[in-house]
Amino acid sequence: MSNNKKITLLTGTESTKTELLDQLQSLLHGYVDIESYASDSGLEGIIKSDLIVISSKLILDEVMPFIDKNCPMVLARRALNISNIDKLFSIPEGTKALLVNDTPETACEVIGLLKELGIDHIDFIPHFPNCEADRQVVLAITPGESELVPDFIEKTIDIGPRIIDLTTIVEILEKLNILDEKAHFVSAKYMETIVSLGKQLYKSINESNKINDYLIKVLNQVNDGIIAFNKDGKITVFNQKSEEIFKLNHNYTLGKNIAHIIKDKALLEYLLSKEAIPDQLFRINENEVAISRFTVKKLNSIVCTIKNTKEIAEIENKLRRNLIKRGHIAKYRFSDIIGSSQTLKNTIITAEKIAKSDLSILIHGESGTGKELFASAIHNASPRGTGPFLAVNFSALSEDLVESELFGYEEGAFTGAKKGGKLGIFEQANNGTIFLDEIGDTSLKIQARLLRVLQEKEIMRVGGTEIIHVNVRIIAATNKDLVKMYHEGKFREDLYYRLKRLYLKTPPLRSRLEDIDELVRYFLAKNHRPDLVISNEVRNILTTHNWPGNIRELESTIEYMVAVCDESTINRDCLPQDFFNSMTTSSFDNIAEKLSTKGALSEFLFIMRTLYEYNSLGKSIGRKKISALTQNFDYFMTEEQIRKRTDILMDLDLLVKTRGRTGMLLSMRGKNYIEDQLY
Repeated sequence: MSNNKKITLLTGTESTKTELLDQLQSLLHGYVDIESYASDSGLEGIIKSDLIVISSKLILDEVMPFIDKNCPMVLARRALNISNIDKLFSIPEGTKALLVNDTPETACEVIGLLKELGIDHIDFIPHFPNCEADRQVVLAITPGESELVPDFIEKTIDIGPRIIDLTTIVEILEKLNILDEKAHFVSAKYMETIVSLGKQLYKSINESNKINDYLIKVLNQVNDGIIAFNKDGKITVFNQKSEEIFKLNHNYTLGKNIAHIIKDKALLEYLLSKEAIPDQLFRINENEVAISRFTVKKLNSIVCTIKNTKEIAEIENKLRRNLIKRGHIAKYRFSDIIGSSQTLKNTIITAEKIAKSDLSILIHGESGTGKELFASAIHNASPRGTGPFLAVNFSALSEDLVESELFGYEEGAFTGAKKGGKLGIFEQANNGTIFLDEIGDTSLKIQARLLRVLQEKEIMRVGGTEIIHVNVRIIAATNKDLVKMYHEGKFREDLYYRLKRLYLKTPPLRSRLEDIDELVRYFLAKNHRPDLVISNEVRNILTTHNWPGNIRELESTIEYMVAVCDESTINRDCLPQDFFNSMTTSSFDNIAEKLSTKGALSEFLFIMRTLYEYNSLGKSIGRKKISALTQNFDYFMTEEQIRKRTDILMDLDLLVKTRGRTGMLLSMRGKNYIEDQLY
């Protein structure tokens, strides 16, 4: 049984019911169950529904006795189906025609709507059931009520029933709480109407001025400026919105050369260019506008649409609020990244640079180094920053689930598929960014589909046949060696290089230990204990620890210490019990093997023991002092030789080099190793 919400459509006639039901189903199929009744076929019982949609106030009194008083209702506002209006353009001026509808009120209402559109060259005569008619009239026009046309009429033009207007559709979606999900589809329907009107415009450019005037009156309802001119530059269309933008009357512009009307040289060059140029921004009368142009080749004419960027921004802000509401937005910026070490600063500088590009990015780094944080910041700093940001973690999803999540699916694609199908992440992230986390965990099958997206910018839903164009930027992240994986046949080499158009490496915490203090203060504040003091002993332990789990490990360590600390100072006893158990004898043996391949083991051990002694006394020591101490060793080591050996110790995470007087310190790993050697 369906769990969808239910709406009930109530109309006066069967023909209106059929037309409006088709319209609602095209918009709400898969989201809402729809029942429909026509009052002229009779109503029985009390109607209960999540929402009642009534086609006209004329039937309100008739249907109210059959509606449950607790049901919410929407009284539909109706609009002419503009796509059928062109059938009336060729009718000679002054022709008499019956306007046939079901009641006197609706017949007169449709006549008024037609005249508002500029269809005033016809002598309309309202006609309805039981109405006397002039039998000399041979033409009838009706909005979907052909069965009411008198028998003596020779020709009937059916312009189709009036449809539910856009404002009512939005009201229905809002009352059903599905406006966020269907807003893009309503927008698409709106664009279909614009395209339909545009086609009518193309057909009419070479027709009589009278027909062109009708189309202009229709186009005046569009909220964009529309200008058309022929190959000689003669303006044939200049709608009302264009008048507002350019502050010129269409009577003045029509028939004139575009070069005599447009004074801005750059704008004129753009409009007259023979090359295909993408949309551009211009400033017209203190307003910034976006202008697009395209050629109607058969008519050798140019059509331009003009949008006010302020209005576009308002729409984008509304869409962004919807994205925030759904959680499809990047939460972090570069200013949210904690730390002031040079290593981190250099990483941020690189990230800021690659953010400006639209190429795909591969972020590599150990677990817990903030790969998603950087991806989020890159998105917000990019030209796509106002668009959606969606993330998927391959390590957390099965292959089948990954495929349906990324690419969506059609209704019936598999058992349990949602009615009406589902949009995939690529469609939801259109004009934005997708973050593919743990890309190294995805299967070769999914890798092949991802490669197609990167190459063709196209997807196909699971169970679907339609190719869907998408415009997304991909940021992928991994902690695995993808080069090794593609040599082993576990990762596609072509996908690797497609993803790695740009590259960023997130530094491990052990390479930026000078950021520990800032991070500790941040996590203490995050845990609502900024008042806690870290003892010097604990601070030294934290700043020399190896941190194999990186920032995530540091955060969990701080959370543990906050939870167990009963005093105002965090001391050694507050550290997690297993904090010092990361080193094992076998790993110590491995250290000795690695050091022996780099030089004399005794030299490395001398440096480490010296550091251990000085660190234990709280004293600082540098290369110069260690070099002096080697005078009493087996043989002398210069400062440069000590520098090379300490670099090796640092690479093995046994030593930490800090700025200032502190100098060099053994890491927790190095300290544990020396203690094991000594005791």
